[in-house]
Amino acid sequence: MAEVPSYMGTEFDIFAPKSRQVAVEGTTETIYIPIASIDQSDIEFLIPGDSETYIDLDLKLYIKGKLLKEDNTVLGDTDHSRN
Repeated sequence: MAEVPSYMGTEFDIFAPKSRQVAVEGTTETIYIPIASIDQSDIEFLIPGDSETYIDLDLKLYIKGKLLKEDNTVLGDTDHSRN
């Protein structure tokens, strides 16, 4: 590769490879709650982002609830779902 003269800045070299940050500097776990009530078919979250942070959407969804039969009675240990 040709040597760049000292008076010429490297900001004009458009063919030079750009440097990248590839090491993980730290991790953060954040808890988000749904933005609407859960009585609908979709669960929607607002996850803000910025250009300085990579967001890995390795999701863990914890659900606390109660299984009911069609007549709204509690699903027992001996009850099985139909497949």
